[in-house]
Amino acid sequence: MSSLERMAKVTRPTIRKLARQGKLVDETFKVFQRSVYPGASESQIAAMRTCFFAGASEIAALMMYGLDEGSEPTEGDLEFFDHWHSEVDRFHKRTLETLMASTDKPN
Repeated sequence: MSSLERMAKVTRPTIRKLARQGKLVDETFKVFQRSVYPGASESQIAAMRTCFFAGASEIAALMMYGLDEGSEPTEGDLEFFDHWHSEVDRFHKRTLETLMASTDKPN
């Protein structure tokens, strides 16, 4: 079993529990904020939270209206998700590369 599979076994129940409690996006935002902007002021946190939730809302809408009709996944659905995931993954990798480059520079 890969480390990702092991992590999924631990993480998936937590994610589902938070979703059932209506706290998934909020907890995800808190992890993001503490990791990326730990020294943010209260007003910055409030603005980021609004943007974060707006992004989550847009993704939910895209997922709802971008998939084919019906209850079973179609080839088009899988392709839609694959392209969407690839776009987000490319952004994530560029962001990490930028962060790593900025922290590797001598002061």
